Amino acid sequence: MKQKSWKHWLILVIFCGVAMSGVGITVHSSGVFITPIAEELSLYRGTVAMHNTLTLIAKAVMTLYSGKLLEKFKFRNLIITGGLVAGLSNMMLGLVSHVWLFNLFGLLRGMGAGMMTWVPATVIINEWFEEKNGLAMSIMLSFSSIGGAIFSPIFTRVIEAGGWRLGYQLMGLTIILLALPAMITPYTLDPRECGYLPYGATDRSEKERNVVRRGDDDDYSMSLLILMILFSTLISLFISLPQHFPGFAMSIGLTSEFGATMLSTTLITSFIFKILMGYISDQIGSVYSTYSVLLLILASGFLLLFYQESQMALYVAAGLVGGVFAIPSVCIVLLTKRFFGHYHFTTLYPIISFAISMGGSISISAIGFIYDFTGTYTPAFVIMMVVALFNSAVLFYCTQTKKALTSQ
Repeated sequence: MKQKSWKHWLILVIFCGVAMSGVGITVHSSGVFITPIAEELSLYRGTVAMHNTLTLIAKAVMTLYSGKLLEKFKFRNLIITGGLVAGLSNMMLGLVSHVWLFNLFGLLRGMGAGMMTWVPATVIINEWFEEKNGLAMSIMLSFSSIGGAIFSPIFTRVIEAGGWRLGYQLMGLTIILLALPAMITPYTLDPRECGYLPYGATDRSEKERNVVRRGDDDDYSMSLLILMILFSTLISLFISLPQHFPGFAMSIGLTSEFGATMLSTTLITSFIFKILMGYISDQIGSVYSTYSVLLLILASGFLLLFYQESQMALYVAAGLVGGVFAIPSVCIVLLTKRFFGHYHFTTLYPIISFAISMGGSISISAIGFIYDFTGTYTPAFVIMMVVALFNSAVLFYCTQTKKALTSQ
């Protein structure tokens, strides 16, 4: 069986498309629709953003059950179902006007996206890549940001030219088309079933596969887990902030297209941060690399608060906000391994990942309502800075707690 072939890289490429479809477009491009829908239907922005919140909640719940679904259904059938449900639900959003229908199809969109990402996409990369697993995983995860960066300005222009209904229908079609290679390409979850070994697999690694590393088989600290859940939930509150950049730009007298470009800037830099954070963490450790991102978040909040007259400063701020995406996708994974070890990782990380999804789902509506009731996004930026400081303290306490447990 081949251990290095074009098929391995083909799997990576098609699941980069799945990441763009299930996250890059479904989640990261949805913010450009909030203000146009709210203005046309005379609704609060927070009310409109609720269907995006439900998308994130449904996606989070599906993440918890993805493992069981993978056991019961064929992998490719799960991808096909998820892609069609997400895409068709998104197209239906362009045909409705009632809030409850927005919420219903937003919920279905999230269920479809959850069937494709994150668990299925990360599982298949782990199955197909043993050597260069980290590189392959970071590339795949980064395409969630690339998808939003590419398509947010496109959908903004479609909305301006043909309205948000046409935009949503085009968005739904794009979701299906990007997932289509994963739907029609012949492959299996386990590469051995179609005549391949994982990329770079050796005889020794094959013999040792399915062996659980138990070097960390000791009781973990429940207080440390609670702190990590708190940290993860709070940091994920920033993830949805860029979705409001189009509305923020309009609130300070700029165009929605400028705001969409800010959003794209954030997503482009998030791609860079995701690629770099693994390397940086290897050099200075996961804790200090996380501190560095929290510092960038403070700097971005400062610029968004006090330099709104400078378009260049706003672009810089948007670029710095991109660093926040590296924390849930890279830093928290590494922090979980550091604080709980490999043995407990597979049990505890899905819980922490669920907390990340729930925090992100709450924030997109919460930020909308902050603007609705205050007429400005300033409180959201202040809260962002406060949470960054608070999370720095939480991370410090987590580190000290781990040291105390290790010394016992």
